[in-house]
Amino acid sequence: MTQFPTGRWLSALAPWLGVLALNCSADPGSPPPGGGPSSAGSSNVAGASSSNFAGAASSAGGGVSVNPLGRAKCNAPPGATGSPRTIEEAITLLNALPKPTNVACFVESLDRPFTAYATNSVFSAQPALSTRSPRVFIKLNNLRISIVIDGDSSYLLEFSYLLDDLHTIKGEVKTPIDQALAPSAPYDRVHSGEGTTCGVCHYGEEQVLDITFAAAFASIPFRPRPETYVSLDGLAAEARACDWVAEPHRCELLSALFDNGSVTEEAFPPAMPTFY
Repeated sequence: MTQFPTGRWLSALAPWLGVLALNCSADPGSPPPGGGPSSAGSSNVAGASSSNFAGAASSAGGGVSVNPLGRAKCNAPPGATGSPRTIEEAITLLNALPKPTNVACFVESLDRPFTAYATNSVFSAQPALSTRSPRVFIKLNNLRISIVIDGDSSYLLEFSYLLDDLHTIKGEVKTPIDQALAPSAPYDRVHSGEGTTCGVCHYGEEQVLDITFAAAFASIPFRPRPETYVSLDGLAAEARACDWVAEPHRCELLSALFDNGSVTEEAFPPAMPTFY
């Protein structure tokens, strides 16, 4: 496990700092009681094909699957895993994918099955656009990757590596990516002064000493408030009904999420606090 200092922790931010929430991120949380997946297990989301559009995905002459926008399906190439377990492995996968690489290509390349959780919360540096286009947390063991289905935030990939229920290492990259990223890129983007921009809201920030190639920091994670929960079943229905002509960017992300294998909905540790 990654080690970090356990000494000095900053005090919890006062409630009035909620107005600053648009400058920080939230880690995935549990759904409302009776209104979402149980913390004891996962609920299955039926495979959602968003093929209800004119000119459905087809195969090119060489047998390569092409989406309605003309982009070939992205797969993890040799030397990169489609099941990254660390932020560094996620960057290796990003670097190995065709350039320019967008969020949809990255999500599409991830191995299935995986678990996910969606929220319409706007209290984040990567806020959800709406219930139709929420923020989605993809969980791959201790690595959580958050995406937003549409809007300005949909060009960001946010990473959160879970050390334990109350500490995560955070990083972020902006897409499209047209050249290989340095391993330090996700940490460099959020680095600010003696910490990170995440530390504005995620208190208790401390540098992770065994990451020697970058200034990486661990801090307290947050889970979205229960009332912001968005059902993956509902989101899968959005994928099936998506209009590729009217909303090509949104449809591409929904297709990348649901059209490549099983996605299940899972609650996250209830020990994680909410931001307010």
